[in-house]
Amino acid sequence: MCAATRSNLLISLLVCFKLSIATCVVAETIDPHRLYEDRCSGCHAAHAGDFVYGSIDYSSGGGIGRKTSKRLHEFLTEGHGGLSARQIDALLDLFLGIHARGRVFRDKCRVCHDRAAELARSRLIIRNGRLMGRYSGRDIEDFLSHHGRLEGEEVEMMTQTLEGHFRATMH
Repeated sequence: MCAATRSNLLISLLVCFKLSIATCVVAETIDPHRLYEDRCSGCHAAHAGDFVYGSIDYSSGGGIGRKTSKRLHEFLTEGHGGLSARQIDALLDLFLGIHARGRVFRDKCRVCHDRAAELARSRLIIRNGRLMGRYSGRDIEDFLSHHGRLEGEEVEMMTQTLEGHFRATMH
């Protein structure tokens, strides 16, 4: 085999390898809200936030199902929902994040907006590293400082929440 042929073969193999890695990375991205909507909401609350506050007890330091009295991680790894380990981790992170942020979106935003995840999916975009209104072009953090009765740290928290939802959909 001549040097040019070997070189072309090597380049082809490297391109295939890079494409397979890129495909795996894309396949590994999980949108936890979409996962909840697709796999959990048929039997549980329609919104993950409602599920967290209605079905999970965090008072003892960990997520415990109110109906089962089992740790959520254990319950899910025993097969409830038929989820993979990565899907379970994504959902548990989502649930903990919802619990940690409180009910700001529900209390101050949901009167006009159905769900934070859907708002981020359909109305927001990241430009130059900033979360922006997809159609208005407004900087969301600046906009939220005068919108939705948000106060102080709620503006930054809600901006981060919406950005996290948006980034979860980018796959």
